[in-house]
Amino acid sequence: MRTRTALIYLILFLAFAGYFYYFEVVGRRAHIEQEEAARHLFQVDKTKITALQLERAEAAPIYLTKNGHWQIIEPINTKGDEFAVASLLTALESLKMEREVEAAAQDLQPYGLDQPMLHLSFLADGSRHHLRLGAKAVVGNQYYASSDQENHVVLITAATQQSFDKSLYDLRSKEFFTAHSDEVERIELNRGKNELILTRAENKLWRAPAAVEVKIKTSKVERFLSQLFRLRAKRFLDNEEDNLALLGLAPAKIRLTISTPKKTETLLLGNSKDESVYAKGGELPGVAMVEKNLLAELPQTLSDLEDRTLLVLELDQVKALSLILAGEAFRLEKNEDTWNWREGEDRKNPENWRVNSLLWGLQELEYLPGDFPRVHSSAKNKVLELVLYAENDEKLGTFELLEVPSEKSERGMLNFSKGSESARTYWLSGESLRELHQNVKKLLNPEA
Repeated sequence: MRTRTALIYLILFLAFAGYFYYFEVVGRRAHIEQEEAARHLFQVDKTKITALQLERAEAAPIYLTKNGHWQIIEPINTKGDEFAVASLLTALESLKMEREVEAAAQDLQPYGLDQPMLHLSFLADGSRHHLRLGAKAVVGNQYYASSDQENHVVLITAATQQSFDKSLYDLRSKEFFTAHSDEVERIELNRGKNELILTRAENKLWRAPAAVEVKIKTSKVERFLSQLFRLRAKRFLDNEEDNLALLGLAPAKIRLTISTPKKTETLLLGNSKDESVYAKGGELPGVAMVEKNLLAELPQTLSDLEDRTLLVLELDQVKALSLILAGEAFRLEKNEDTWNWREGEDRKNPENWRVNSLLWGLQELEYLPGDFPRVHSSAKNKVLELVLYAENDEKLGTFELLEVPSEKSERGMLNFSKGSESARTYWLSGESLRELHQNVKKLLNPEA
């Protein structure tokens, strides 16, 4: 009897628990989801949006259409900024009202919706939708808005309102070049009578046809290309086509052309104004302004791209290194992936990243162009000697610093020898030599 009673209670409990779960948990969750869905002003999939139109007071309407990519067709024909348009579409898809103000307002003037500050319409899956943004609410950081039902007034957050408040500049592409860095096969840089031409061979190495004996450093050319592809217009002057000569664009002060197997793109750079330079070309119509510091980053001569690396090596090649700093000698040896001081040296082993940082710095050391200084033989009072070794103590390279350049010195001298070759003296930038000396000191005494 007790067992039967317990079974009945268990059945009742399970039934009650099921009832509670279904109506209180599942039902409540469904109710919340329905409420959230009802707050959405549009039930659209952003991938189905194929046309946009933005109209604001005292500004020309902006029309965009999608055909593989977003294209602005009015008030100017130019590519759209894919990221900016995608951000706007995401905002449309996720747009929610904070609360309803009036379901069917008779007068839209108090809300600023009779003449909305922005009227955005879009085509999604064949249907036309509308979003109108009105005045800022008196209380709270919110704005009045209405969607397809013009008289249905709601409130949206100020952050949401800002996501739709896009100008022509915001929505148009600002990229001058559309090619990819690894596609470029030819670069031409013309400064009046000075011309620099680079071509890339099948082995991906860059060469100057006019000076094939000069070794070009690939990373310098790639860095140059990276700067070009990051270049953006900071301002547009679409009505200056008749003033190209006054802007220094006809003829251009600088003419830059990059070529791929499929296309050629050209950028013209003209006169400077304040912190900007007039620019024209590439994929952008009209005249634009770019940052003036671009001119300082462009190579002036072939020498700026020349490979003047002292020692080319892979970090894994280095198995040991010896140091002489201020007359004291030290040796580091690599044990698998760990660097350790030579047995008997009473000091804490360095962190791997410090040794790797020093080696990376040595990889980047380059001598300066121009005349070489008079050869200096090693002196007993040298400030620093650094020797790199491969397997079986095969010498890779030796760096000798006789004097640390002062903070005001733009260059200093370094003795360098590759392998067992005789040392040669080079001019290096003062900054790189000071950094080398400091990194070695930090390696020996990280707390200093």
